[in-house]
Amino acid sequence: MALIALQTIAYVFTALFPVVNPVGTALVIFGVTGSLRPDEGKTLARKISIYSFILLLFFFFFGQFILDFFGISIPVVQTAGGSVLALMGWKLLNAPTPEEKTESDPAEFKTNSMRNSFYPFTFPLTVGPGCLAVCLTLGVHIGHDSRLPSSLELLCVITGISLICIVTYLCYSRLGFFTKRMSSSGMMALSKLLAFVVICIGVEIASTGIKHL
Repeated sequence: MALIALQTIAYVFTALFPVVNPVGTALVIFGVTGSLRPDEGKTLARKISIYSFILLLFFFFFGQFILDFFGISIPVVQTAGGSVLALMGWKLLNAPTPEEKTESDPAEFKTNSMRNSFYPFTFPLTVGPGCLAVCLTLGVHIGHDSRLPSSLELLCVITGISLICIVTYLCYSRLGFFTKRMSSSGMMALSKLLAFVVICIGVEIASTGIKHL
């Protein structure tokens, strides 16, 4: 049973990791908040990780119920969510550099970054429509096919989601450590490139939803 529990935790983690994409998303967010002090960056990362944990659990346990209650299908969620994600990618692609923002008002820049910790940094950049679809699939698969007791199964799901949020926190809070050898212009170019990738992902999710409408 211990092996099955570990497999369930790994299953949840590996299913969520590609759609959360903590490394790539961290670089995108760094393009907007790169001038924050390390302690401020850790505070922002902690907020995003906590919000992500709550959202992922909420999607897992109540996502299907909410969709059924409002009569919303997964393709509609994909179409609308993908469009929002593409729009956010476009805004990030054209956002001013951190230096341009902080030159005018550093305090306002910090306040705006913290205010954006839920939207758009947590939703839809970190936890987006792809996560909703994965959580709904996990809920159906684990709930029907699991060979574990319900209480242990619940613990495994929470552990798997916790691990992905911990990795997200580490990527977001320690990004400066991994990028300190890169110039600021190089980091900005990389973050803009990844913002374009976010646009492409959003368009792909939306087009998939449109095909299944």
